Amino acid sequence: MFSKALPIWEGFFFISESCKIKAMKKLPIGIQTIDKIITNGYVYVDKTEHALKLIRGGAYYFLARPRRFGKSLFLNTLKEIFLGNKELFKDCAIYSSDYSWEKHPVIYFDFTKIPSHTPEQLEASLKRTLKKASKLYNKNVDIPSVEEGLDNLVEELTKDNKVIVLIDEYDKPLIDRLSSPEIAKANREILKSFFGTLKGLDEHLKFVFVTGVSKFSQVSLFSGFNNLEDITVDPISSTIMGYTEEEIRKSFADHLDHLAKGSSQESLINEMRRWYNGYRFSREGAPVYNPHSTLKFLKTGHTQSYWYSTVTPSFLIEQIKERPLSSLDLSQSEAKETELLNINDIQKIDLQALMWQTGYLTLRNYDPQTSLYELDFPNQEVREAFFDSLLSDFAEIKPSKVITAAAECKQELENIDLDAFFERINHYFASVPYTLFENAREGFYHAVFLSLLEGMGIKTYSEQKTNIGRIDLVVEMPLIIYIFEFKKDQSADAALEQIKNTKYGEKYTQSGKKLIHVGVNFSSKSRNISEWKALGF
Repeated sequence: MFSKALPIWEGFFFISESCKIKAMKKLPIGIQTIDKIITNGYVYVDKTEHALKLIRGGAYYFLARPRRFGKSLFLNTLKEIFLGNKELFKDCAIYSSDYSWEKHPVIYFDFTKIPSHTPEQLEASLKRTLKKASKLYNKNVDIPSVEEGLDNLVEELTKDNKVIVLIDEYDKPLIDRLSSPEIAKANREILKSFFGTLKGLDEHLKFVFVTGVSKFSQVSLFSGFNNLEDITVDPISSTIMGYTEEEIRKSFADHLDHLAKGSSQESLINEMRRWYNGYRFSREGAPVYNPHSTLKFLKTGHTQSYWYSTVTPSFLIEQIKERPLSSLDLSQSEAKETELLNINDIQKIDLQALMWQTGYLTLRNYDPQTSLYELDFPNQEVREAFFDSLLSDFAEIKPSKVITAAAECKQELENIDLDAFFERINHYFASVPYTLFENAREGFYHAVFLSLLEGMGIKTYSEQKTNIGRIDLVVEMPLIIYIFEFKKDQSADAALEQIKNTKYGEKYTQSGKKLIHVGVNFSSKSRNISEWKALGF
C-alpha cells in the first residue's frame, strides 16, 4: 500500500513537480544514543519532559517494556541529562525548565552486551563492566568480586558526587536461558547478589533506573530493594516509550507528507494506526505506536511485521507449542495486575504474563469493579504474525500457501458454500505431519483451524464469553456471523446441541447479520474434520 511514495535519499526527498530539494530529517532506525540522533540530523521524539518528571518525583524506578520499544534510548537520555550536557538538549522541553544540570557520575549496565551463556561468563563480564566504569572516571578500584567491586566503585565515585545507576534489560541473563533452567537459576543467584549489594548503597545513590522485559519477583531487586518503584503500569509512564499519534503527526510531519503523495494523509495514518498502534501500558493515558515498526513503515511505505520478526524469542514459541489452546484463550482474556507483573517461577512461567510482558498482548480495558484488565492483541502486525507463527512453527504449514487460498475461502463463507469450505480446510489438515497428531487434544485441532482462518485474513474471535459459557469460535463476514463449536471423536450433532442448549447465538441476534451455527467434529483416526453440520441457512 502507498507504493507511490517518492524515494528518500539520506535525509532529503525530491519534489518532482517543482524540481526543488527540501531538507528532511533522517529516521533514527536502530539508533539508541540521543547524542547521535540530535547532532546528526535524525528525528528525535522529545521524551525529556517525562524524564524530568521522574527525576523530580522520585529516585528509584523499575519499568518493564517489550524489546525494541525505546528503553535503551530513554536510559541514554537520562545518562546525558545527569552528565550535565545541557546544550545537547537546546531544542527539547527540559532545556527551558529550571533543571539545575548538576553533573553526576553515571554507572551504566547494559545487559544486552553482557554475555550470560554460563554463570561464570556473566560474573566475569560484570567485573569487566565495573572495571571499565572505574577507568572512565580515572578511579583505581579493587574488584575481587562483583559485589565488592560494585560497592568499592560506588563509594569511590561518590567522593565526586552522588552516583547514578542505570540498568538496561536486567533480565536478559534469565530470559535468554529459560531453555536451560540450571543456567537460568545460577544466573539468577548472581543477579540477586548484585542487586542485594546495590540496595545497601542507598546513601551514595542519587537516582536508579532499571528496565527489563519481565519482572522476576525472586530476584532480590524486587524483594529486598523495597524502595524501588515499579512504574510499569503507572499512568506516569504510559507514553514514556513508544510514539503517541500526536507525536507522530508533529515529529514526522515531513515524512507523512512525503509518503502521502497521491493519496490521503489520513488514509496513510489510518493504515499505520491499524498495524502499529494499540499498545496500552496503563488504565489511563493514550495508546502508543510500536516505535521500531513505525520508523520502518515511514521509511518504506509498506505495512508488514517489522517488529515481530526481530524480537520473537524461541522460548515463547516453545511455550506456545506446548500449550496451543491456552495461547488462543489469551485474546480477550482477563487478569489482575499482580498476575501480569510478576513471574514467580522461571521453570513454570505463566503464558498470559509472558505474552503481555513481551508485547504480544496489551491492556485493552479495565474494570474497576473487579480490578481486572482485559487483554488482546495490540494491532494487526502482532495478530497476523502471531498466527503465522502458529501455522509455521506449530502446525508446520507455510503461511504463503494459506494466503493464496484466502479469496476463495472468504467467498465460500460469504456464499455459505460450506462443502467447498470444509474440503479446503481438510486439504490443509492433510499437510500437517502425522507426528503432531499423536496424543493431540481438541485444542490442537482448534488451534490449527483458527490459525488457518487468521492466516487467510478472516476476522475471527476465539473463546467468546457469554453469560453461560464460551463459544469456541466466531467468524464474522460482511453479512454473516458463523458460530462454531468443536468436538473431538464425538459428533457434529453433539456440537450443535451444545450451541442450542447454551443459546450461544443470542449474543449476536441484534447484529443485523445472518446467523449460522456450525457443529464440527475432529477425528483422531483420520486426523481431520470427519463431520460437520450447520443450521440457519
